[in-house]
Amino acid sequence: MRQLQRGMENDKKLKHWGRLQYGLFLKGAGLSLEDALLFFQKHFTAVTGEQFQKEYAYSIRHMYGKEGKRTNYTPYSCSKIILGNAPSAGHHHGCPFKHYDADHLTSLLQTLKIGDSKQRAEIVNLKKSNHYQLACLKHFEVMHPGANTMDSVSMDDLGNHPNSWFRSSVEYKEAMTLATNVS
Repeated sequence: MRQLQRGMENDKKLKHWGRLQYGLFLKGAGLSLEDALLFFQKHFTAVTGEQFQKEYAYSIRHMYGKEGKRTNYTPYSCSKIILGNAPSAGHHHGCPFKHYDADHLTSLLQTLKIGDSKQRAEIVNLKKSNHYQLACLKHFEVMHPGANTMDSVSMDDLGNHPNSWFRSSVEYKEAMTLATNVS
């Protein structure tokens, strides 16, 4: 999701699959329809307000079940993202552990200052072995040291759903804040 956010900030918009993947993730994270419309319109500065309403607002309302066949869509799981439409040039959707080559993934992890070189190598080796979800789990563990020993952090479904990763990350941050405030 970080790559989708960065892509949107760079391109000032997202293409269809990126909007769908990111929009449903944000919905699953608790973003209301109204806030989603405001969020995307604020970031889609490559288009005018009128263009946004004509070309993008409908699809966002559709994701929330307010347009079209009124299906209340759920966020994509990791397997759907991994097995779904692969990104091509100019697209930012997909799973970095699946869709990036090892060099690009290594560079990304380094740029984002994720772990030390040994930890990054472990993540990349899991990717090379086609263990994308384990690479994601290792990424979580590197970013959230000690999370797997905290009772207040649910590790369930981590590596299987981006929203689980997000919820566990929020729980970790809250536990760390609480521990800091207690000390």
